[in-house]
Amino acid sequence: MHGQKRNKLGLQKMSNKIEIFDDFLNEKDLSELENIICNCYFPWYFQESQTNSGNGGSWFSHILYEFNTPQSEYYQPIINIFNKYIEYITLCRLNVNLLAKNDTSKFSDYHIDLEDVKSDIMTTAIFYLNTNNGATEFKSGEGIDSIKNRLVVFPKNTYHRAVSQTDMDKRIVLNFNYISENQ
Repeated sequence: MHGQKRNKLGLQKMSNKIEIFDDFLNEKDLSELENIICNCYFPWYFQESQTNSGNGGSWFSHILYEFNTPQSEYYQPIINIFNKYIEYITLCRLNVNLLAKNDTSKFSDYHIDLEDVKSDIMTTAIFYLNTNNGATEFKSGEGIDSIKNRLVVFPKNTYHRAVSQTDMDKRIVLNFNYISENQ
């Protein structure tokens, strides 16, 4: 993973499978990413539920890359930023997710990304674009707070869920699924 040396002090190991990188992007790249996503022209697409079971409430997403094909004009400028930091052999999917503010926290079901893809060599990474009181929780009991410029990395087959925020109007994350060089 690019940036691991730069982020050595920001690396926290939650378990032997979950890693956290704080201050992941440099300020220039973070600002560029915010300018791309956090403006009134970035398109969001309404989704009825966060998981196949229909639990967790509605949300908005924007698929950037899927099925070995860019799905959005925003893919290239965004992946150009992250290619400086994340090393992978194959990108499987990249999407941006937005949860709107709720009066009470909502929890998606525990799930694994790309459930139909059976792979022990795939990695999931979540990048938090803004700070809020939402989180990512793992079935193992560990939780990751939504902190701006934080990346959490874990094996694809790790069950996790989103916890919506109550303090900020939106919670924005980028969700990566890829096959890593380190597998």
